[in-house]
Amino acid sequence: MSKPNPTMCVVLAITSNTAFLETGKIANLLRAYDTLATIFPTHPIHIAAKSSDMGRCRSLLVARGNRSEFTLCDSLEPSALARAIKPLWSNSESVLIHDASRPFVDQEQFERALTAFDDDVDAVRPAMPFTETLKILNVDSIIQETLDRSTVLRISTPEIIRTSAIEVNGKDSGWFLPIKKNARIEHVAGNPSGLRINSQSDAELMELQQD
Repeated sequence: MSKPNPTMCVVLAITSNTAFLETGKIANLLRAYDTLATIFPTHPIHIAAKSSDMGRCRSLLVARGNRSEFTLCDSLEPSALARAIKPLWSNSESVLIHDASRPFVDQEQFERALTAFDDDVDAVRPAMPFTETLKILNVDSIIQETLDRSTVLRISTPEIIRTSAIEVNGKDSGWFLPIKKNARIEHVAGNPSGLRINSQSDAELMELQQD
């Protein structure tokens, strides 16, 4: 695997209660954390979560030792997340953010993102083509339009963003953190295992696929 930058700030974001669901009797949060701990054996892992989720995060991670550092914020609000973790990246060249509701993102997907994050790129993340048929319905559930699937991507994590490209109080740019308009972005191939778990049924399906 590409050697992670020693100044990279590593963040595990709690974006949904599905982070606390279990697959194979292991909480999704712990699976995601263990992947980060393997890839970044010397980096602190910053847990970004709302106050209502922080107690569960601490309880689950207590057995993982003292590498976890906790930051209160809303991980789904880019500028709020940026303001909360800005002190953490003061000496960092980049921020890597991974979604705890994507517990089966594998090292191969991390490898592609880390390799693509070179001097010519400010922000990189995995993505996959969207293969399902997408329909827009009106309030009466009547189909109004069929979307062009070629214009839609399934976005995954990790997201790696150069700190100089982050606009802390900027508008939502579709990334975990607001990025500047002139930022050079790139998407790398994502794996199906990197899909987000949005419900208990998703967790059960992902568990079956791992058997």
